[in-house]
Amino acid sequence: MKDTASRILLEIRDLETHYDTPQGLVRAVDGASLTVREGQTVAIVGESGCGKSVMLRSIMRIVPKPGRTVAGTIRYLKPDGRQVDLAQLPVDGPEIRRIRGGEISMIFQEPMSSLSPVHTIGSQIIEAITLHRDVTRGEARRLAIDTLAKVAMPRPEQIVDQYPHEISGGMRQRAMIAMALSCEPRLLIADEPTTALDVTTQAQILALMRRLQQEFGMAIIFVTHDLGVVAQMTEFVAVMYMGQVVEAAPVDELFFAPRHPYTHALLHSIPRLGQRKTGERLMSIPGSVPDPYSRPPGCPFHTRCVHEDGWRCRTELPELRPVGDGRTARCHYAGQLDLAGISRQGKSA
Repeated sequence: MKDTASRILLEIRDLETHYDTPQGLVRAVDGASLTVREGQTVAIVGESGCGKSVMLRSIMRIVPKPGRTVAGTIRYLKPDGRQVDLAQLPVDGPEIRRIRGGEISMIFQEPMSSLSPVHTIGSQIIEAITLHRDVTRGEARRLAIDTLAKVAMPRPEQIVDQYPHEISGGMRQRAMIAMALSCEPRLLIADEPTTALDVTTQAQILALMRRLQQEFGMAIIFVTHDLGVVAQMTEFVAVMYMGQVVEAAPVDELFFAPRHPYTHALLHSIPRLGQRKTGERLMSIPGSVPDPYSRPPGCPFHTRCVHEDGWRCRTELPELRPVGDGRTARCHYAGQLDLAGISRQGKSA
């Protein structure tokens, strides 16, 4: 685990990103807060529609219209020690363009939707390099081949001149990682980068990301639905529900001692080794994520929470508050409920 005394690289506070639609206002990110330190790996987990990807796009200032960031701060520590609030930068301004792709890079779930089908792999990486680094096009081509080699791409000298449709899905994902790493970013944002891959390729990509993180010394924000990947890859976990971070904690503490009922329900909704032999039933979370156009009052999770107490949970929005050393939870009764964690066997499964 990285030194917890390392400097804060990115600090998100009370972020709100909304979508104005004909059906009404969607508060995709609704007061989320998160801290990422230099060299740290942070996972963001939660069901689909909880605002994970929108929060990541808010950091990069690439939220598609009609979405817009309306409140909160995204404080980023630049290499020269200055702090800049990304949320206040114009989305197409020169400063965010220098940061986006150069100091903060992002890889997506499906590379075919991110790589241009009409340009070669090499030309797309070269464009990223020449945009952020003072090199000639020839030097950029050499750097592109070197970066493809670093991500364990076979025959990088040939792949650099091929088109995305000419290579496999796993190789396309490696190409997208190479493009993201070509400018040696300080922060890599990975939005479910292995979901579309088979299990073997997924394991290779995860191992590759761990190795490259050590080599480049970068921080990673990793979004995934797979709690097994969280256990393997990350040091710190943020759990999101309806646009809010409802719990944040070091990975071991969160797995073995959750403080929020939603986290507890997520952990117990995954199958574990030996569960069939013991006869333990697989737990499911009651109901579904509420309609974003008709958010419930009070705690957003109270409609599905087995610990819901009535008036307070239904009417009063809980604050995100400390529940231990480096831990926070957004629940009126965080730390008071008897929430058993999952077994060490289950975590490693």
